[in-house]
Amino acid sequence: MAQDEQLGKLPQGVEVHGNYIRLVFYYRGRRYRESLRLPVTKQNIQFARLKRETILYEIKIGIFNYASHFPESKHAMGRPKDRTIGELTKLFLNSKQHDVRRSTYERYGWVLRDFCELYGSNRNCSTLSARSLGIFKHDLVKGRSARTINRNLVTINGFLSWLHTMEYVEKDLSKQLKRVKELPTNIEPFSMKEIETALSHCKQEQHRNMITVLVYTGIRSGELCALAWEDVDFKNKTIHVRRSTYDKRGLKTTKTDTERHVDLLPPALEALRAQRHLTYLYPSKLHDVELPGKTFRKENLRFVFNPKVVRQQKNSDYDYYGKRALGRLWLELCKKANIRYRNQYQLRHTYASWMITHANVNVSYLAKQMGHADIRMVAKVYGKWLAESNKKESDRVWLELNKVLRDMS
Repeated sequence: MAQDEQLGKLPQGVEVHGNYIRLVFYYRGRRYRESLRLPVTKQNIQFARLKRETILYEIKIGIFNYASHFPESKHAMGRPKDRTIGELTKLFLNSKQHDVRRSTYERYGWVLRDFCELYGSNRNCSTLSARSLGIFKHDLVKGRSARTINRNLVTINGFLSWLHTMEYVEKDLSKQLKRVKELPTNIEPFSMKEIETALSHCKQEQHRNMITVLVYTGIRSGELCALAWEDVDFKNKTIHVRRSTYDKRGLKTTKTDTERHVDLLPPALEALRAQRHLTYLYPSKLHDVELPGKTFRKENLRFVFNPKVVRQQKNSDYDYYGKRALGRLWLELCKKANIRYRNQYQLRHTYASWMITHANVNVSYLAKQMGHADIRMVAKVYGKWLAESNKKESDRVWLELNKVLRDMS
């Protein structure tokens, strides 16, 4: 039996479009068609008839809100109707999908899932207030570090600001959730003896070269994994830091989306010269490097550190390391060398602390080497070592002044 025979005559202004029911009505002299995204059943047709009657009545008395009835429509105007937190987080994520990096998008996803779980995904957005957010924050801080709390609040406040911009809520509540006080960054650099002990336990030459480059350049773990021979300048003794990796795999621009040249200290230079015998002759391959805004550039690359030198990977065509693999490598090395474990990111801190305490380095130069925009981050993170270095500098200055005074007498 045909569908129309089963359903009978459709009410005026209700029609079938594809597999769904569609409403037809006139508003301000124009005809509009809007799908209800409801399957064609007798019950849904009856619902559609009543909804159209409601719309026509609201138009007649002047209170019709297009966005309230059809929030996803391209014709929507006016303030949208209240929706659940769960629905709105999905809309927010959809709006960000093409604006942020994959890693950032994934973080948005799990932070907002956590927000829905704690606040209530089925609660209406009209329940958002300073008081309800205060209760949410009380639950958020339980069992989390201050750094994690603050990172989550950045995402949640972005969502709250978006709700106001998109007119789902009348007030911008993004200022209600204040950051919590964080303890200073936990810096536990390795001593020179610890690094030498670790390097002496490296059975694989490539692993030894990786650790040496990390500790004597201060580059980030992802930047080391993405380092290519096209970035190494032996003549000028520099590397061009242009890209990084995600935790697993995937190439992107650096954390700050800026490129920099890093000077190579002799140990790092020698490690790269030794590494050249292992991977320099590997063929280059075309890779996508993700840019801000989820666009990509193509690069032909030969990676300096290739995991296939150590072992033939099964069912994998990757010729560069992921950051997690580097973390596992360092953990095992600390165990073998009987060194108190601190994660591989402490190798970056080790470089900075050595440069400050042993080399009395210019802070601006150090910030540039490490990829910071200015010296503020260096001063914030390495303030303890800077204070010790400043004391040594004070002693040195007095010795120099004494020389001048002696020459005058």
